Amino acid sequence: MHLQGVLVKKFRLVAVGLIFVVAVLFHIGFANGVLEEERALDSGVKVPVSAHDVWQAYAGGIDDVALGAPFRQYGMRTNVGGKEFRSTLVEFPFGSSAAVDSAAVDSAAGAKPARGIILYVHGYNDYYFQKEMAQKADSAGYAFFAIDLHYCGRSFAPGDRRGDLRNMREFFPELDFAVELARAITKERAGHGHSLPLVLMGHSQGGLLVSFYAESRPAEKFAAIVLNSPFFDFNFNWLVRNVAIPVISELAMYLPDFSIGSSGNPNYAYAINRERYGEWQYNTEWKSEERPEQFLGWIRGVHRAQLELHKGFHINSPVLVLHGDCSDDDDEWSENQMHCDGVLDVEHIEMWAPKVGTKVTTETVAGGLHDLYLSRKDVRDEAYAKTFRFIDESLRGAERAAD
Repeated sequence: MHLQGVLVKKFRLVAVGLIFVVAVLFHIGFANGVLEEERALDSGVKVPVSAHDVWQAYAGGIDDVALGAPFRQYGMRTNVGGKEFRSTLVEFPFGSSAAVDSAAVDSAAGAKPARGIILYVHGYNDYYFQKEMAQKADSAGYAFFAIDLHYCGRSFAPGDRRGDLRNMREFFPELDFAVELARAITKERAGHGHSLPLVLMGHSQGGLLVSFYAESRPAEKFAAIVLNSPFFDFNFNWLVRNVAIPVISELAMYLPDFSIGSSGNPNYAYAINRERYGEWQYNTEWKSEERPEQFLGWIRGVHRAQLELHKGFHINSPVLVLHGDCSDDDDEWSENQMHCDGVLDVEHIEMWAPKVGTKVTTETVAGGLHDLYLSRKDVRDEAYAKTFRFIDESLRGAERAAD
């Protein structure tokens, strides 16, 4: 009987070992397949946007329903892996600002030639609504455009999972479309849109997306990239960031649609919303106090893009990374929420910024909120000054290099 018991125990150990080996091999095979599918969403080579689609979008432009004239909006449709996405390009027609920089005026022709084109990409639980940003860009001499990504803002439709994603690469075709449409519109208005330098600006998750996109489009040679409090890492302690999030990311391959509800507190929203303590009025159905319902697939999509960044991008364009000087995401409201980043850890942004590319400048904006351009006036004025000084210097540097 003793020998029989020993054999049974050994058999069980062998069986458990075999099951473990089979499970590991299955996971490796399954994971490799998922990774191949994820990488296949974008080869790194831009697929040209058809002129027909660009002009069809341009012809369908209307006065923007959220901001009103002179803002215009243009619907865009893209297909990724057999799935169709809707996105929206918002335009502030160049020269619409009441305070156009005199340096941008061609006194001989009486026209205001644009120095370049700016394309702004919003963050998570967000959309474009900051009129001031467009006016600042226009008065500095830049044609301004912003995109509402699919499932967000103007592009959101009933039945969509607001703000959801499965892979950052799924946004690349609509960014390609937005770039070409912005150039075509500017050419129609100014006559030389395709020859103008193009600048990307991204906030929070949009900053991560812009970085990933620029890394995947080296042939574009963007004139400058500005990242406003980019989402380079999750705002958790070391153990959660380096152990729990990777495990969840692996689990998400099997359960991408598993809901984790809504995370985070509403204090950042309180700091910016005019109905609370802030200055800004916006559509709270599109940018809510509580974050939208989140899914494991969203965590994986963000985490995989962050991992790519942490390995190091090779962006050759000049990059400006802006962030505040303190963080405070406590559940309880405090005055700190009015002058600190209430969403991300500014030390994480500082730590990962050098990984973006070969020409990265990092600037701290004291008293800045998570979105520096939504901070109190003196703070956001400083953020804008740093932004446009950097863009201007980057364009002058490119001009000198071309001479």
